[in-house]
Amino acid sequence: LIYSFMTMHRDSVLEEINKIIQIKKEKRLKRPILIAGGPHPSGNPKDAIKMGFDYVIVGEGEITLPKLINKLKKEKVEEKIIIGERVENLDEYNKIYPMTPIEITRGCPFNCRFCQTPQIFGKDVRHRSIDNIVKLVKNMGDLRFITPNAFCYGSKDGLKPNIEKLERLLRELSKVKRRLFFGTFPSEVRPEFIKRETIELVVEYCDNKYLHFGAQSGSDEMLKYIRRGHTVDDVLNAIDLCNEYDLIPKVDFIFGFPNENEFHRKESIELIKYIIKKNGKIHAHYFMPLPGTYFENFSPTPLDKETLKILGKLSQK
Repeated sequence: LIYSFMTMHRDSVLEEINKIIQIKKEKRLKRPILIAGGPHPSGNPKDAIKMGFDYVIVGEGEITLPKLINKLKKEKVEEKIIIGERVENLDEYNKIYPMTPIEITRGCPFNCRFCQTPQIFGKDVRHRSIDNIVKLVKNMGDLRFITPNAFCYGSKDGLKPNIEKLERLLRELSKVKRRLFFGTFPSEVRPEFIKRETIELVVEYCDNKYLHFGAQSGSDEMLKYIRRGHTVDDVLNAIDLCNEYDLIPKVDFIFGFPNENEFHRKESIELIKYIIKKNGKIHAHYFMPLPGTYFENFSPTPLDKETLKILGKLSQK
């Protein structure tokens, strides 16, 4: 039995594993063998073993999981925690007919202190080729993609857009698409990547009404502390460009970061109010420490009554 799960699913997975282990004991069974992977086991493999899993694959599993299963058919494997082999070429993983959204980029060069993505997939970006993407989507309806930052597609280091590659990708997809969505969930973008050159490609080739990106905080001090890699001005510039090109900005915020204070939250609320005035939508989240990240052992900062009151009123509207 193979499980892939996030931290928020840990308790429900543990409940199932406990039942399976109990049945195995009662019936004196050696199987099923329990294998874990995905965000929580990758971030905290020792916890997954403690939960009752026989083996944990940390990171990428496309190469390592089949190897482990084939080995288990022949012999017992002593190593319980196995580091997944890195997939260099995403094009090699298209044999099973996929459904959208299709993963087009893996890895992230930014090292935000709250995020698991670079911990699981590394900081080097790897892109599925344009020819391979077009081949995969030919018989699909609406086209959506999985990527840590849609506007970094084709970039060698993921730190700035490759306009030529982006344009070619969207142009080729527009020839075979029914409807094409790029820069919306689950292919959000970073605010500093929203420039005239990138947003004009979306307007020309895509069917988006929205552009989805993460601000995370309205405080430059907090953005620097969480190592976000952009400023509040980058967010404001992205909002203004979305308005200019008639795209609705959908913006993520996280409240309750470690060491966050009421002044940081007030700055976030002010930015949120500005975005709403500019016809934007807000996705507000409460900080959750994730295993394997810098903030793994930090607790969320409790929110003051005033912040909760304001967020409550905004959610009702």
